[in-house]
Amino acid sequence: MRKTSRWPLLAITAAALLTSCILMDNPEGEPGWRTIPDKGEEPAEGQPAEDEPVGTRPSSRPIGSGFRDTVEFSPGGTLSLENDFGDVEIIGWDRESVEIVARSAASERTRQRSARDYGGSARTPQVEIKETRDGLLVRTPTFEGPGKPPAVSFELHVPNSVDLTGVRISEGNLVVSDVFGRLEVSVDQGDLSVSNFSGTIRATVGTGDADVEVLDLRDGDEITITSRRGNIALRLESGAGAIVEADAPRGEVISDFNLGKKLPATTVKGWIGQGGPNVILRASDGRIDIIRIADGPAAAAAAKGK
Repeated sequence: MRKTSRWPLLAITAAALLTSCILMDNPEGEPGWRTIPDKGEEPAEGQPAEDEPVGTRPSSRPIGSGFRDTVEFSPGGTLSLENDFGDVEIIGWDRESVEIVARSAASERTRQRSARDYGGSARTPQVEIKETRDGLLVRTPTFEGPGKPPAVSFELHVPNSVDLTGVRISEGNLVVSDVFGRLEVSVDQGDLSVSNFSGTIRATVGTGDADVEVLDLRDGDEITITSRRGNIALRLESGAGAIVEADAPRGEVISDFNLGKKLPATTVKGWIGQGGPNVILRASDGRIDIIRIADGPAAAAAAKGK
């Protein structure tokens, strides 16, 4: 029986491996992500230009120990953000773009229940972003040590109409204002503050307080707020209607609205007005306060101070 030469077989195998390497995604990182500023390029100090044309993507501009970057973004799109350590503020504006301002966070938080020290290097942080068909993903790179992960504070301007889904913060405060759509957030350790929001909200806070203002509540909306260790304050307009389920086993539930139940109580199921969307509030170790926003700027400001 004649022996078959192994060389043609090896050549075919090598060609197949070469082809697979060419077709394979970049093995050094997930495809589609870009880092700003580019790795290895530390921008010089300076101030960004104040007037930038809308709808353009300029290169990242330095701002002290941080940078500013702008990405085209259609109203109604989806934005997700992941930040391990550092505060995040998301503000709505009337533009078809997202502006990302990231800074190296200093030791700013003084709350006793936070064990995180934000001291350390003030180098310009690096942020990874990925544009998708539905919107934009923003995250801090995975920390590979040694030492503590760097803390990065974010300030994002987004279109007023936006779906903020998959917003996750391990340790830091989250502030959201002047947007409508959908809000799905998780804060492990830190406070959540939401103002001038309209739409559906699903929020989970580990250790921290949640103060949420929802305007123009409609039948298709849904409000679910959970806090493991902290208080919940939900602010609704005086004419709002909802079906409320509130549970504070180690605290109490109080309300400016008549829920048809005697308050304060640890568990309440009731209606506001003629009913409406479901409102579910759970504070495992804290209190729940449902606050009526009175008409007029002065009254609204007074309600904020409660």
